[in-house]
Amino acid sequence: MEFLERIYYKSLLIREAEDTIENLFTQGLLRGTIHGCRGQEAVSVILSELIDIKKDYICGGHRSHGLALAITNNLSGLIGELMGKECGYANGRGGSQHIFYENFFTNGLTGGMVPVAAGLAFAQKIKHDKSISIVNFGDGAMNEGYVMEALNLSSIMKLPILFVLENNGYAMSTPVHLASAGSFEKRIASFEIPYYKINLIDFVPAFDQTEQIINLLRDQQRPSFIEFITHRYSGHSKSDKREYIPSETDNYWRKNDYLKKLESTLSEQKVEEIKCKITQTISNAIKISEESYFVTPKIISQI
Repeated sequence: MEFLERIYYKSLLIREAEDTIENLFTQGLLRGTIHGCRGQEAVSVILSELIDIKKDYICGGHRSHGLALAITNNLSGLIGELMGKECGYANGRGGSQHIFYENFFTNGLTGGMVPVAAGLAFAQKIKHDKSISIVNFGDGAMNEGYVMEALNLSSIMKLPILFVLENNGYAMSTPVHLASAGSFEKRIASFEIPYYKINLIDFVPAFDQTEQIINLLRDQQRPSFIEFITHRYSGHSKSDKREYIPSETDNYWRKNDYLKKLESTLSEQKVEEIKCKITQTISNAIKISEESYFVTPKIISQI
């Protein structure tokens, strides 16, 4: 696919997949809870285009469905994992919050993968191969002690790590200004780490800027920090009705949806082709997942 077609396909696949996952959850077909990323897909898509999953490390948190799909293009792996089936990324043992694929790892702790990513970046620094580590987290993680410790250590040791803050304005249901004192930019400045703020209303400029930042990070092998300004169309988790989000905020982001702007750059025929392909992909993924076996616990014999 051409670049814009591929970007549109990845973004729309994530958004449609999240709708499908919510429907499957409502039907009682999934195990555990889910944390959707509708509206925030651009971060996952951008990063998936700029990493080498066999050399770089990328870590996510509890809201990583989009990142998993953008990196793997394997929807049955995601749905199967949520169903607890053997076709899942982790053979059904990890669920929504504990996904892994090659050098991609997640866990359910708020900011829990940040210190892990710093450790991975230290290993990469020793190898001297220009590989990097990237870690995604939400604004709520900026108030976790171990996140601050990882930032401090990464700066002191000059680690090749990119910290990616997906700021959708809310830590669960609490607005940022009620949960986080001061500004994130000033916090990062105190660690002497380069800070960048990127608005995701327009995809192409956001992609270009992120590409420059990552290329510079690879060359200099020093930490950097990106705060992506984004918006989530779904609640914090399935039980969240989003009643705390002002309608004007929601309407602004929906009116300026980057996915609609991407769609306007493609022909009607191409858009229809991509939508048909996604519909078939989702149908196939559900079928594969439903037909897959539930994971069988392994019994370890006592020695």
